[in-house]
Amino acid sequence: MSPISFRETTHARPRLCALTLLASLLLLTVAAATARAQAIGAHRSNVGGTGGNHTIQGRIINPAGKLSETRIRIIVEHTDAGTRSTVADDDGTFLFSNLEGGTYRITIDAGKEFETVRESVYIEESKVTYNLPIYLRLKPEANPAMAGVPRPAVELFSKALEAGQKNDNEKAVSLLGEAIKLHPDFALAHSELGMIYMRTNQLDKSIEEHKAAIKVLPDDAGVQLNYGIALTQKKEFAEAEKQLRRGLKKFDKSAQGHMYLGVALIALRKNDEAESELHQAVKLGGDLMGAAHKYLGGIYWGKGDLKRAADELEMYVKLMPKAPDAERIRGTIKELRSKS
Repeated sequence: MSPISFRETTHARPRLCALTLLASLLLLTVAAATARAQAIGAHRSNVGGTGGNHTIQGRIINPAGKLSETRIRIIVEHTDAGTRSTVADDDGTFLFSNLEGGTYRITIDAGKEFETVRESVYIEESKVTYNLPIYLRLKPEANPAMAGVPRPAVELFSKALEAGQKNDNEKAVSLLGEAIKLHPDFALAHSELGMIYMRTNQLDKSIEEHKAAIKVLPDDAGVQLNYGIALTQKKEFAEAEKQLRRGLKKFDKSAQGHMYLGVALIALRKNDEAESELHQAVKLGGDLMGAAHKYLGGIYWGKGDLKRAADELEMYVKLMPKAPDAERIRGTIKELRSKS
C-alpha cells in the first residue's frame, strides 16, 4: 500500500479535557517502524559525514515478508555537502551520522522487484537523531496480488500511484477509476482509491472501496489495515478493531496499524489495551508516531496520573509543534504540571 497522508482537523478550544484527548482523531503521515541502525561504512568515524552531530537512522521493511537477497542501497544527498551512500544490513537497518542540520534527499534502491523509494528529511538543529522507517512496495509485475489483472489496468494503476505521490488526487482518482472499469475485481486499485477518498474526507466512498477490495483479497494484511484505518475515521470502532487486529496478526510491524487500533480501543473504552497498542506504535514508529503521545496523555490523565499525562503531551508538542492544537495543549501541560 502506498504511504498515507493525514491531516488533523480538530479545532482548538480554550481548555482541553481528558474526554477530548481520548475521542479526537489525529490524521498523520505514513506508516512506520524504527529499530537499531547500523550499516556498512556508515558509523560515526565515516569521513562521509557533513561535519555535524546529527544522525539519520532507519530500517527498511517489506510488508510482504523477507527482504530481497540483493543488497539494498541507500543514497543521501545534501545541497551543500554532496552525495554519500551505504547499503543496509541484512535486517534492513542503516545509519548516516556526523550530519549537519538541513534538508536531505534519500533514495532507496531495493532491486528489480521493488519500486525506488524517495524521501525528503529535514533535520532541525535541535534534533540530534532522525528515525526514518521505510516501507517497500513491490512493482506491479512482481506483486502476487496483481495476478490476473490485465496489463492495461496495471499500467493505469502505476500511473495513479505516480499521481498520488505528487498529491494530484484528482488525476489519481480518475486513473484508478479507469483501471477498475477494465478490471472490476482489481483489489489494490479499490484499496488505493479508498485511501485517497479517506484523505479527502469522503468517508462513505472510502468505506465502499475498501469493502470492494477486501471482498477480493480477504486475507491481505495491507487491505485489512487500510480498511481498519478507514473504519476508525468513520468511527465504526468495533469493526475497525476487528480488521486492524486481523491485519496486525499478519503484519505486526505496522506502527500505523497499532496507532489506529489504539484509537479504536480508546473509543471502545478498552484503555489498558489501547495503552499497550500506542506504546507499540511508538516503539515501531519512533518520532513519526507523535500523535500516539497525545492519546497516551489522555489515557494517563483519565487515570489521574497527571505527571505522566503532562510528559506524554509534552512529547506530542515537541514532535508535532505545528499541529493545530499544539498551542492549546501547551496550556493544558502547564495546568497539569501545576496540579501534579
